[in-house]
Parts: sequence; C-alpha cells; structure tokens
Amino acid sequence: MALLPFYLRRPAAILKMAEARARGLTVEGFIRELRGTVGAYRRQLMLADWRSVNNIEARKDVVKYVRKDRMPSMRVVADVEWNMSKEYMYKLSVKSMAGPGQPMEEKFVNVMHDKLLPRGQVEALARAMMAAQSPKEMKAVQRVELAGIYHRVETLFEVGE
Repeated sequence: MALLPFYLRRPAAILKMAEARARGLTVEGFIRELRGTVGAYRRQLMLADWRSVNNIEARKDVVKYVRKDRMPSMRVVADVEWNMSKEYMYKLSVKSMAGPGQPMEEKFVNVMHDKLLPRGQVEALARAMMAAQSPKEMKAVQRVELAGIYHRVETLFEVGE
C-alpha cells in the first residue's frame, strides 16, 4: 500500500488504533505497522492519540448504565487531549426510522457543554437542538441515547501543531 498524503495519515491511524488495541498490539508495534502501511506522523502527537483512543475504548458503552436522573461519575468519562471548544463533549446515538417498514438508521450527534450534566438532561438538550434545526427529521427519531462522554484535558504541547 502506498503511503497516504501527510494530512490523511493521522485520521487513518486513529481509525486503526481501536482494532490494534483489541489485537493487543503495543505502541511500538503499532508504530512499526503504521510505517509500513499508512505512514507515520509526529510521535508525540501519535502517543497522545493512542492514549485518547485507549481511554475511550476502556469507557465505551459504560455511560448507558448510569440512571438518567443521576450525575455520571468521572470513571465513566473519557479524558481526551483534543482541541474542543467546551470542556465536555457528549456523543449521542440517534436512531430513527424514515417510515413504517423501513430499517432503523443510526447516526451520531455531538453536543458540547462546559459542565458535566446528568444523562437525561443531555438527551433532552440534544432533542431540543435537533428539533430546532430540523423539525421534519425530528418526527422520525425513535430513540436518543448517550453513547459517551469526553472530557478535555490540557496538554503540555499544542495538539494542532
């Protein structure tokens, strides 16, 4: 496989990280594998991405067990070193059906907020935002569920470098 252009290496590597973690690959093994396929990028940035992906995978689907009226603990929140505009990002799964007899479609919606909110409040906020943006599509929505919570942590270096 030919090496990808530089601007595509990082997103392609991030997509492969969860699968590499599941195979039990170490960081060094993953870097060696990247050099042969996608192409490597800045080591410090790649290590930050590796930590973020591992943190997300460890907390995947844990938030669905938190009651809707309770504040989630920081054990279910994944710390990420991403450049986000707010301190918390909530990833919600929106399941909708275009019409009777049609298959369920799933899409993901991100909601940014400065505070840690209860699960029910986040889902209600997402419903309100979607209703304001497209009331027609909101009629097809069957279920809105919180899939993950991400917390921005400060890094010693600028991630966007």
